[in-house]
Amino acid sequence: MDELISTLVPSKQQVHAQQLLDDPGSRHLIRQQLSQLAEDNAGLLPQKSCSWILCKLATFGAGETDTLRMYQAFLSQLNQLGQLCRILSGNGDQYRFDPPATVANRITIGLGLFYEQAARQHQRRAAPSPQFYQQTAITCFAVTGYHTIASQLPEWLEFLRTNFVPPKL
Repeated sequence: MDELISTLVPSKQQVHAQQLLDDPGSRHLIRQQLSQLAEDNAGLLPQKSCSWILCKLATFGAGETDTLRMYQAFLSQLNQLGQLCRILSGNGDQYRFDPPATVANRITIGLGLFYEQAARQHQRRAAPSPQFYQQTAITCFAVTGYHTIASQLPEWLEFLRTNFVPPKL
């Protein structure tokens, strides 16, 4: 976050911005403001951190706990963006089910960034539909205690589709 503040906030206001970021009552609002400032600053990227992702997710309007959970999902999938919704993992005959939180992460970020690819796979190769994956993610979020995210998952997916450009694979 320090990099964002030093890049986006005027030097006279940086100490105050950092204090607001350190205050739990204003942290979420500051992230939203940094996201807005980042949109207005074309020279911001590349960055050494993923703080801008957290700031952008804060603009969805969810509470801090749900925003941080989606941020965690995003970060957990950065190295696996080529894999869409891998539910089973393991070697040879030793299969295991991934925990519900991992499944929710993969599906949410997979559908949020690659929805069109999932729809094509469903149409062309008879893969499960994006709606099936979405319902699976809703169930996984509910099982792990994130009932608000579960109820708002379609809106979160739309937010991800419209606010993040999928990387070139």
